[in-house]
Amino acid sequence: MKLPKVSLLIPVFNGEKYISEALESALNQTYSNLEIIVHDDASTDKTLKILKSYKDHRLKIIHTKINHGMIGGWNFITQKASGKWIKHLAADDLLEPDCVEKLVNAAQKNPHACIITCKRKFIDYSGKLLYQLQFARKDMETSGPKLARQILLQIRENKIGEPTAVLFRKQDFLKAGMFDPAFSQFADFELWARLLEYGDLAYVNKSLCSFRVHPESNTLKAIRDGRFIDEIFLLIEKYYESPRYRKVFNFSTRDRDRAIRTKVLDTLKNIKDLAAAGNFNRAVSYFNRLSKSIRLTCIAQITIRHLLK
Repeated sequence: MKLPKVSLLIPVFNGEKYISEALESALNQTYSNLEIIVHDDASTDKTLKILKSYKDHRLKIIHTKINHGMIGGWNFITQKASGKWIKHLAADDLLEPDCVEKLVNAAQKNPHACIITCKRKFIDYSGKLLYQLQFARKDMETSGPKLARQILLQIRENKIGEPTAVLFRKQDFLKAGMFDPAFSQFADFELWARLLEYGDLAYVNKSLCSFRVHPESNTLKAIRDGRFIDEIFLLIEKYYESPRYRKVFNFSTRDRDRAIRTKVLDTLKNIKDLAAAGNFNRAVSYFNRLSKSIRLTCIAQITIRHLLK
């Protein structure tokens, strides 16, 4: 049986520090029916020069002179893919040699799955292992719509994983509407919720990729500036106020109120912890973002009810 074609996509902007490691981990994949597309999104450093030094028939390099931004770049490169399955790789992340092979095997064993993900490592700027995250304790398949409802009720840690950890079908991506540019920190989390309307999730309990955490990573930038707070409440508005998504995921007004209450209290705890640690500027920034998303009277009511429990 012919193996399905996988498009391994690497969007990059000014990634000269890590792009060689990322690209080599892509070129070292054991999976045979593979195209590798790198989109250099108007880099001003040596990224393009580094990319042009690689010669491989599977490799296609696209250079654009106008920067698309992170989410625009993700959508741009995904639309260029010719494979049935899509595999993203951030320019500072790494794949194990058998990553694509193991994920495709899981897809074939679980034909109802529209998302296939895996355990992943978190590493620092030097490649040192920090910790690992997993979706479950064993290989498994779970209902997509039920999982989407669960993660949208909680809106906590992204256990499904970053794009580097996930395999999905291009046709499902286009049907779901691609990455939403209204989000940055939650862009992948939000897309997974939409994709899960169309199928299940299959999980491989093996570390098949490494997600790099360093001072310039988007994750740490979002924590520093607090933009994730804006996106949490934008996410709640998108899914709980939409008649379509309320129906698809069986959301009630009570579910919406519970989600808002939970995330307000979570944010207030973050603010309290920051203030206690002497991080007053960030604490104030977090509160300002919270008060722009939720009325002060609502925040006060939620706080008082919580204290009176």
